[in-house]
Amino acid sequence: MLNIGYAQEIITPPVGVGLAGYMNQRPNQGMYDDLYAKTVIFDNGKVRCGILVFDLVAVHTELLEALEKRICEKFGREFHDNLIICANHTHTGPEFRKGMDERTLYAFNQVVDGALRALERAVMNLQPGEVEYGSVYNNPYGFVRRYWMKNGTIVTNPGWCNPDIDRPESDFDRNIGIIRIIQNGKTAALICNIAQHGDTIGGSIVSADWYGRFAQEIQHALKASMPVLVVDDASGDINHFDFRQKINQSSYDEAVRIGRGYAAIVLNALGQLEKLNAGEITVKNSKVTIPHRKLTPEEVAEAQHTLDTVPDIPKEGDFESQDLANKVPAALRFFAQRALDCHHKSTPSHDCRLTAIEFGKELAFVSLPGEPFNGIGRSIREKSPFKNTFIVSLAQSQSGYVPMAECFPRGGYEVQPGINTAAPEAAGEIIKAALENL
Repeated sequence: MLNIGYAQEIITPPVGVGLAGYMNQRPNQGMYDDLYAKTVIFDNGKVRCGILVFDLVAVHTELLEALEKRICEKFGREFHDNLIICANHTHTGPEFRKGMDERTLYAFNQVVDGALRALERAVMNLQPGEVEYGSVYNNPYGFVRRYWMKNGTIVTNPGWCNPDIDRPESDFDRNIGIIRIIQNGKTAALICNIAQHGDTIGGSIVSADWYGRFAQEIQHALKASMPVLVVDDASGDINHFDFRQKINQSSYDEAVRIGRGYAAIVLNALGQLEKLNAGEITVKNSKVTIPHRKLTPEEVAEAQHTLDTVPDIPKEGDFESQDLANKVPAALRFFAQRALDCHHKSTPSHDCRLTAIEFGKELAFVSLPGEPFNGIGRSIREKSPFKNTFIVSLAQSQSGYVPMAECFPRGGYEVQPGINTAAPEAAGEIIKAALENL
């Protein structure tokens, strides 16, 4: 018998707390919608495991360490190690770093406390349930954001209707994975796996972005305030910008449009899911070492030349990846300084935890650190022995972008060096370790 429990808790920060995801300071000025910590726990009598998802841009080291301490104290080490802890990647949630001020520390503690309450309620709510799973190959709202230009270079987010665009750098995996939890004859919770960046709003007002609108639309359609979890498929090179159309694609209305669109796709697919028959649950943890970027003398000299020659002109408003493509002086100087910091301050590597939760041979969750490019998830899914494999990025360990090796010499925003950024061989190491975990 499979017992399932679920819960969600509000973790919305107070006004004044800095928001994460951009390079400029953005103190919170209000709220469009609440942020949540959401969890689903599975227990077959032998193994208790689950997913814990935050409406945050990432789960940074400080948060992971605090959660580990509290979860182990409350539930024990085995339960902690059987959880996949991840973020959905909203860029309008709080930022937690070392040296937090009093208000930010309050928000941080609120996130940790909320997660513990959600886990406690989910465990107390364990009762018999059924699982249905499946996927639909339909993601009309995702676009590869790295483009080959007509001059043979790669540019990230090159601008709407840019006449110099040739083609996207690659295709991507358009699968949307769906898990439906059924208890007492009704849908009790959903877990969905979607490749899409969580940055459709911008500005300085808190929101769960399209993830929150997606959940609300499903709750409205199914007439229940149930947890709807989105685990982010590998999408470091995917966002919602369609550069063929000259329209405003950065707004709260855009988050609503995308959330409702994905909800319609998932709701239409609910009748096509298969029943999970596996009684066996296996959890596997392993470690992968992420090698860090090393710069050549020429790259260091180029960065120093940029700082010496580009004027120091502050930029008004949000500081985004497009500014690098547009050669905004502030962006050129920012990334030049990051390159020098990479050269002088980086360590050789860091270790990341990988977790696989497997249900027989039918269904598996595979965690990945940071923001892996879609090719990493695609490579794992293609070779996975499981009928349906959920790729869960931004999970278990802090890490930045993890591009495919071939992307580094091509340029673009995601491959810009910084302190402890991934080296070209990191993608291959992650793919190898994740498949070994399966």
